[in-house]
Amino acid sequence: MKANEDKHLDKFAAKLMKETSLQKPSAEFTSKVMMQALAASPGTATVYKPLISKPFWFIIFGAIILVMCYLFLSADVQSGGWFDSFNMGKVNDKFLNGLPDLKFSEMTVFAVALLTIMLFVQISFLKNYFNKRAKT
Repeated sequence: MKANEDKHLDKFAAKLMKETSLQKPSAEFTSKVMMQALAASPGTATVYKPLISKPFWFIIFGAIILVMCYLFLSADVQSGGWFDSFNMGKVNDKFLNGLPDLKFSEMTVFAVALLTIMLFVQISFLKNYFNKRAKT
């Protein structure tokens, strides 16, 4: 039954196509469309504006560096505060004393170095790709 309906629709569409002629645009159609396209004002593109500006990033990094320098240079911290109740000194000593015993194989060092290099290469390619895409 469905196939029969499809045949009737095909015959009807074929009959309509035979009765109608192919419409042709006027001779000036292309020039009129191009005139309207040129007259139209260009759309305003969305300009990328970062949430955090570059000067503010420099302020943030500068503050972090200043805090780290202050912490390293003022090493004579008083003991007896509430932090001593956590016994973090014993944990830090065990961790720091265990670091010299940690050894990596040569293959692991090469793999990490290669992955780091490839990561930086990929970042530069992606940055260039997105910069080119943003310009168009």
